[in-house]
Amino acid sequence: MTTAYLGLDLHASSSTLGIMAEDGTYQGDQQFSTAESELIPRVASVEASETMLAIEANSLSRWAARTLDAYVDRTVVCDPRENYLISRDARKSDRADAYNLCRLLRLEELKEVYQAEEDHRAVFKASAQHYLRCRKQQVALKQKIKATFRRWGVLDVSGDRIYKSKGREHYLDQLSSPEVERQLRGLYQMLDTALDAQSDAKKQMLDLGSKYSEIAEFQAVPGVGPIGSHVFDALIQTPHRFATKQKLWRYCQLGIRSQTSDGKPLGHEELDPQGRSELKQVSYQAWLGARKEGDNEVSRFYEQSLKRTGKKTNARLNTQRKILATLHALWKHQSSYRPQRFLGSA
Repeated sequence: MTTAYLGLDLHASSSTLGIMAEDGTYQGDQQFSTAESELIPRVASVEASETMLAIEANSLSRWAARTLDAYVDRTVVCDPRENYLISRDARKSDRADAYNLCRLLRLEELKEVYQAEEDHRAVFKASAQHYLRCRKQQVALKQKIKATFRRWGVLDVSGDRIYKSKGREHYLDQLSSPEVERQLRGLYQMLDTALDAQSDAKKQMLDLGSKYSEIAEFQAVPGVGPIGSHVFDALIQTPHRFATKQKLWRYCQLGIRSQTSDGKPLGHEELDPQGRSELKQVSYQAWLGARKEGDNEVSRFYEQSLKRTGKKTNARLNTQRKILATLHALWKHQSSYRPQRFLGSA
């Protein structure tokens, strides 16, 4: 074969490797256990002048891609959400998935997912994701504690006092059932563990981010704090993955989705839900923080945009996009932040 297209359907215990020639002829598949000692010889044994490999993104894809990168000419880790031919197939199986990966790879119909090229960047991203998971867990536990108190007639649970060690007893004393009190003490114990884990995760993320000089420059932008700058840097990985700021906005869930059929719109324009909600939250918190700080270039940009659009939501979204574009430009060009350049055109 001149070119061989390989589709690897990867699972924790077993994998299936499909092989397709450049003319679309399917050469068959192989099923084997998922292990480095099995993956390498199976892929290396394919005889072709050029070998291309497709893997759907999952928890094993980065390991598999790095393991097999030396034995293929190109590895494509693709977004499984885009592969409806695979996920919605009426006769779905591992062998059918491997075949469809080969075919879509040959047709260049796979949407590639960015993979960190350096291990330290991948570790930094993992630490930020771990921090975000810990934060989400403690928020969910806090909501559950308040909901449980309300369910049993303790209604005045506003504020953070209910979570403090000294304030808990005040609320627990208002319960008439010792069984419910025991349940809540269990939730408090889980919350304390989650808060400790979040604190450790935060410290690790900040320690790992100290080697990246652009993070300190991000914090010169009004409203952008240490957490937001670290999360942005860790999840984006490199500014060069986005050719335009519009692609960055879409990745941060700030792109506009418009659908038409026969030249007619289908519903209203709305934000595209595809992307990373954490990055959208980073830009929102930066906008909110800048507004609380008072008069600064971010607040002035918002006011100018509000005057032009007449809508608070549109002005806020415009400001969030401007913040993200500014962070991206500072990083990409390795430049220093200049407040006078932020306003530009609102």
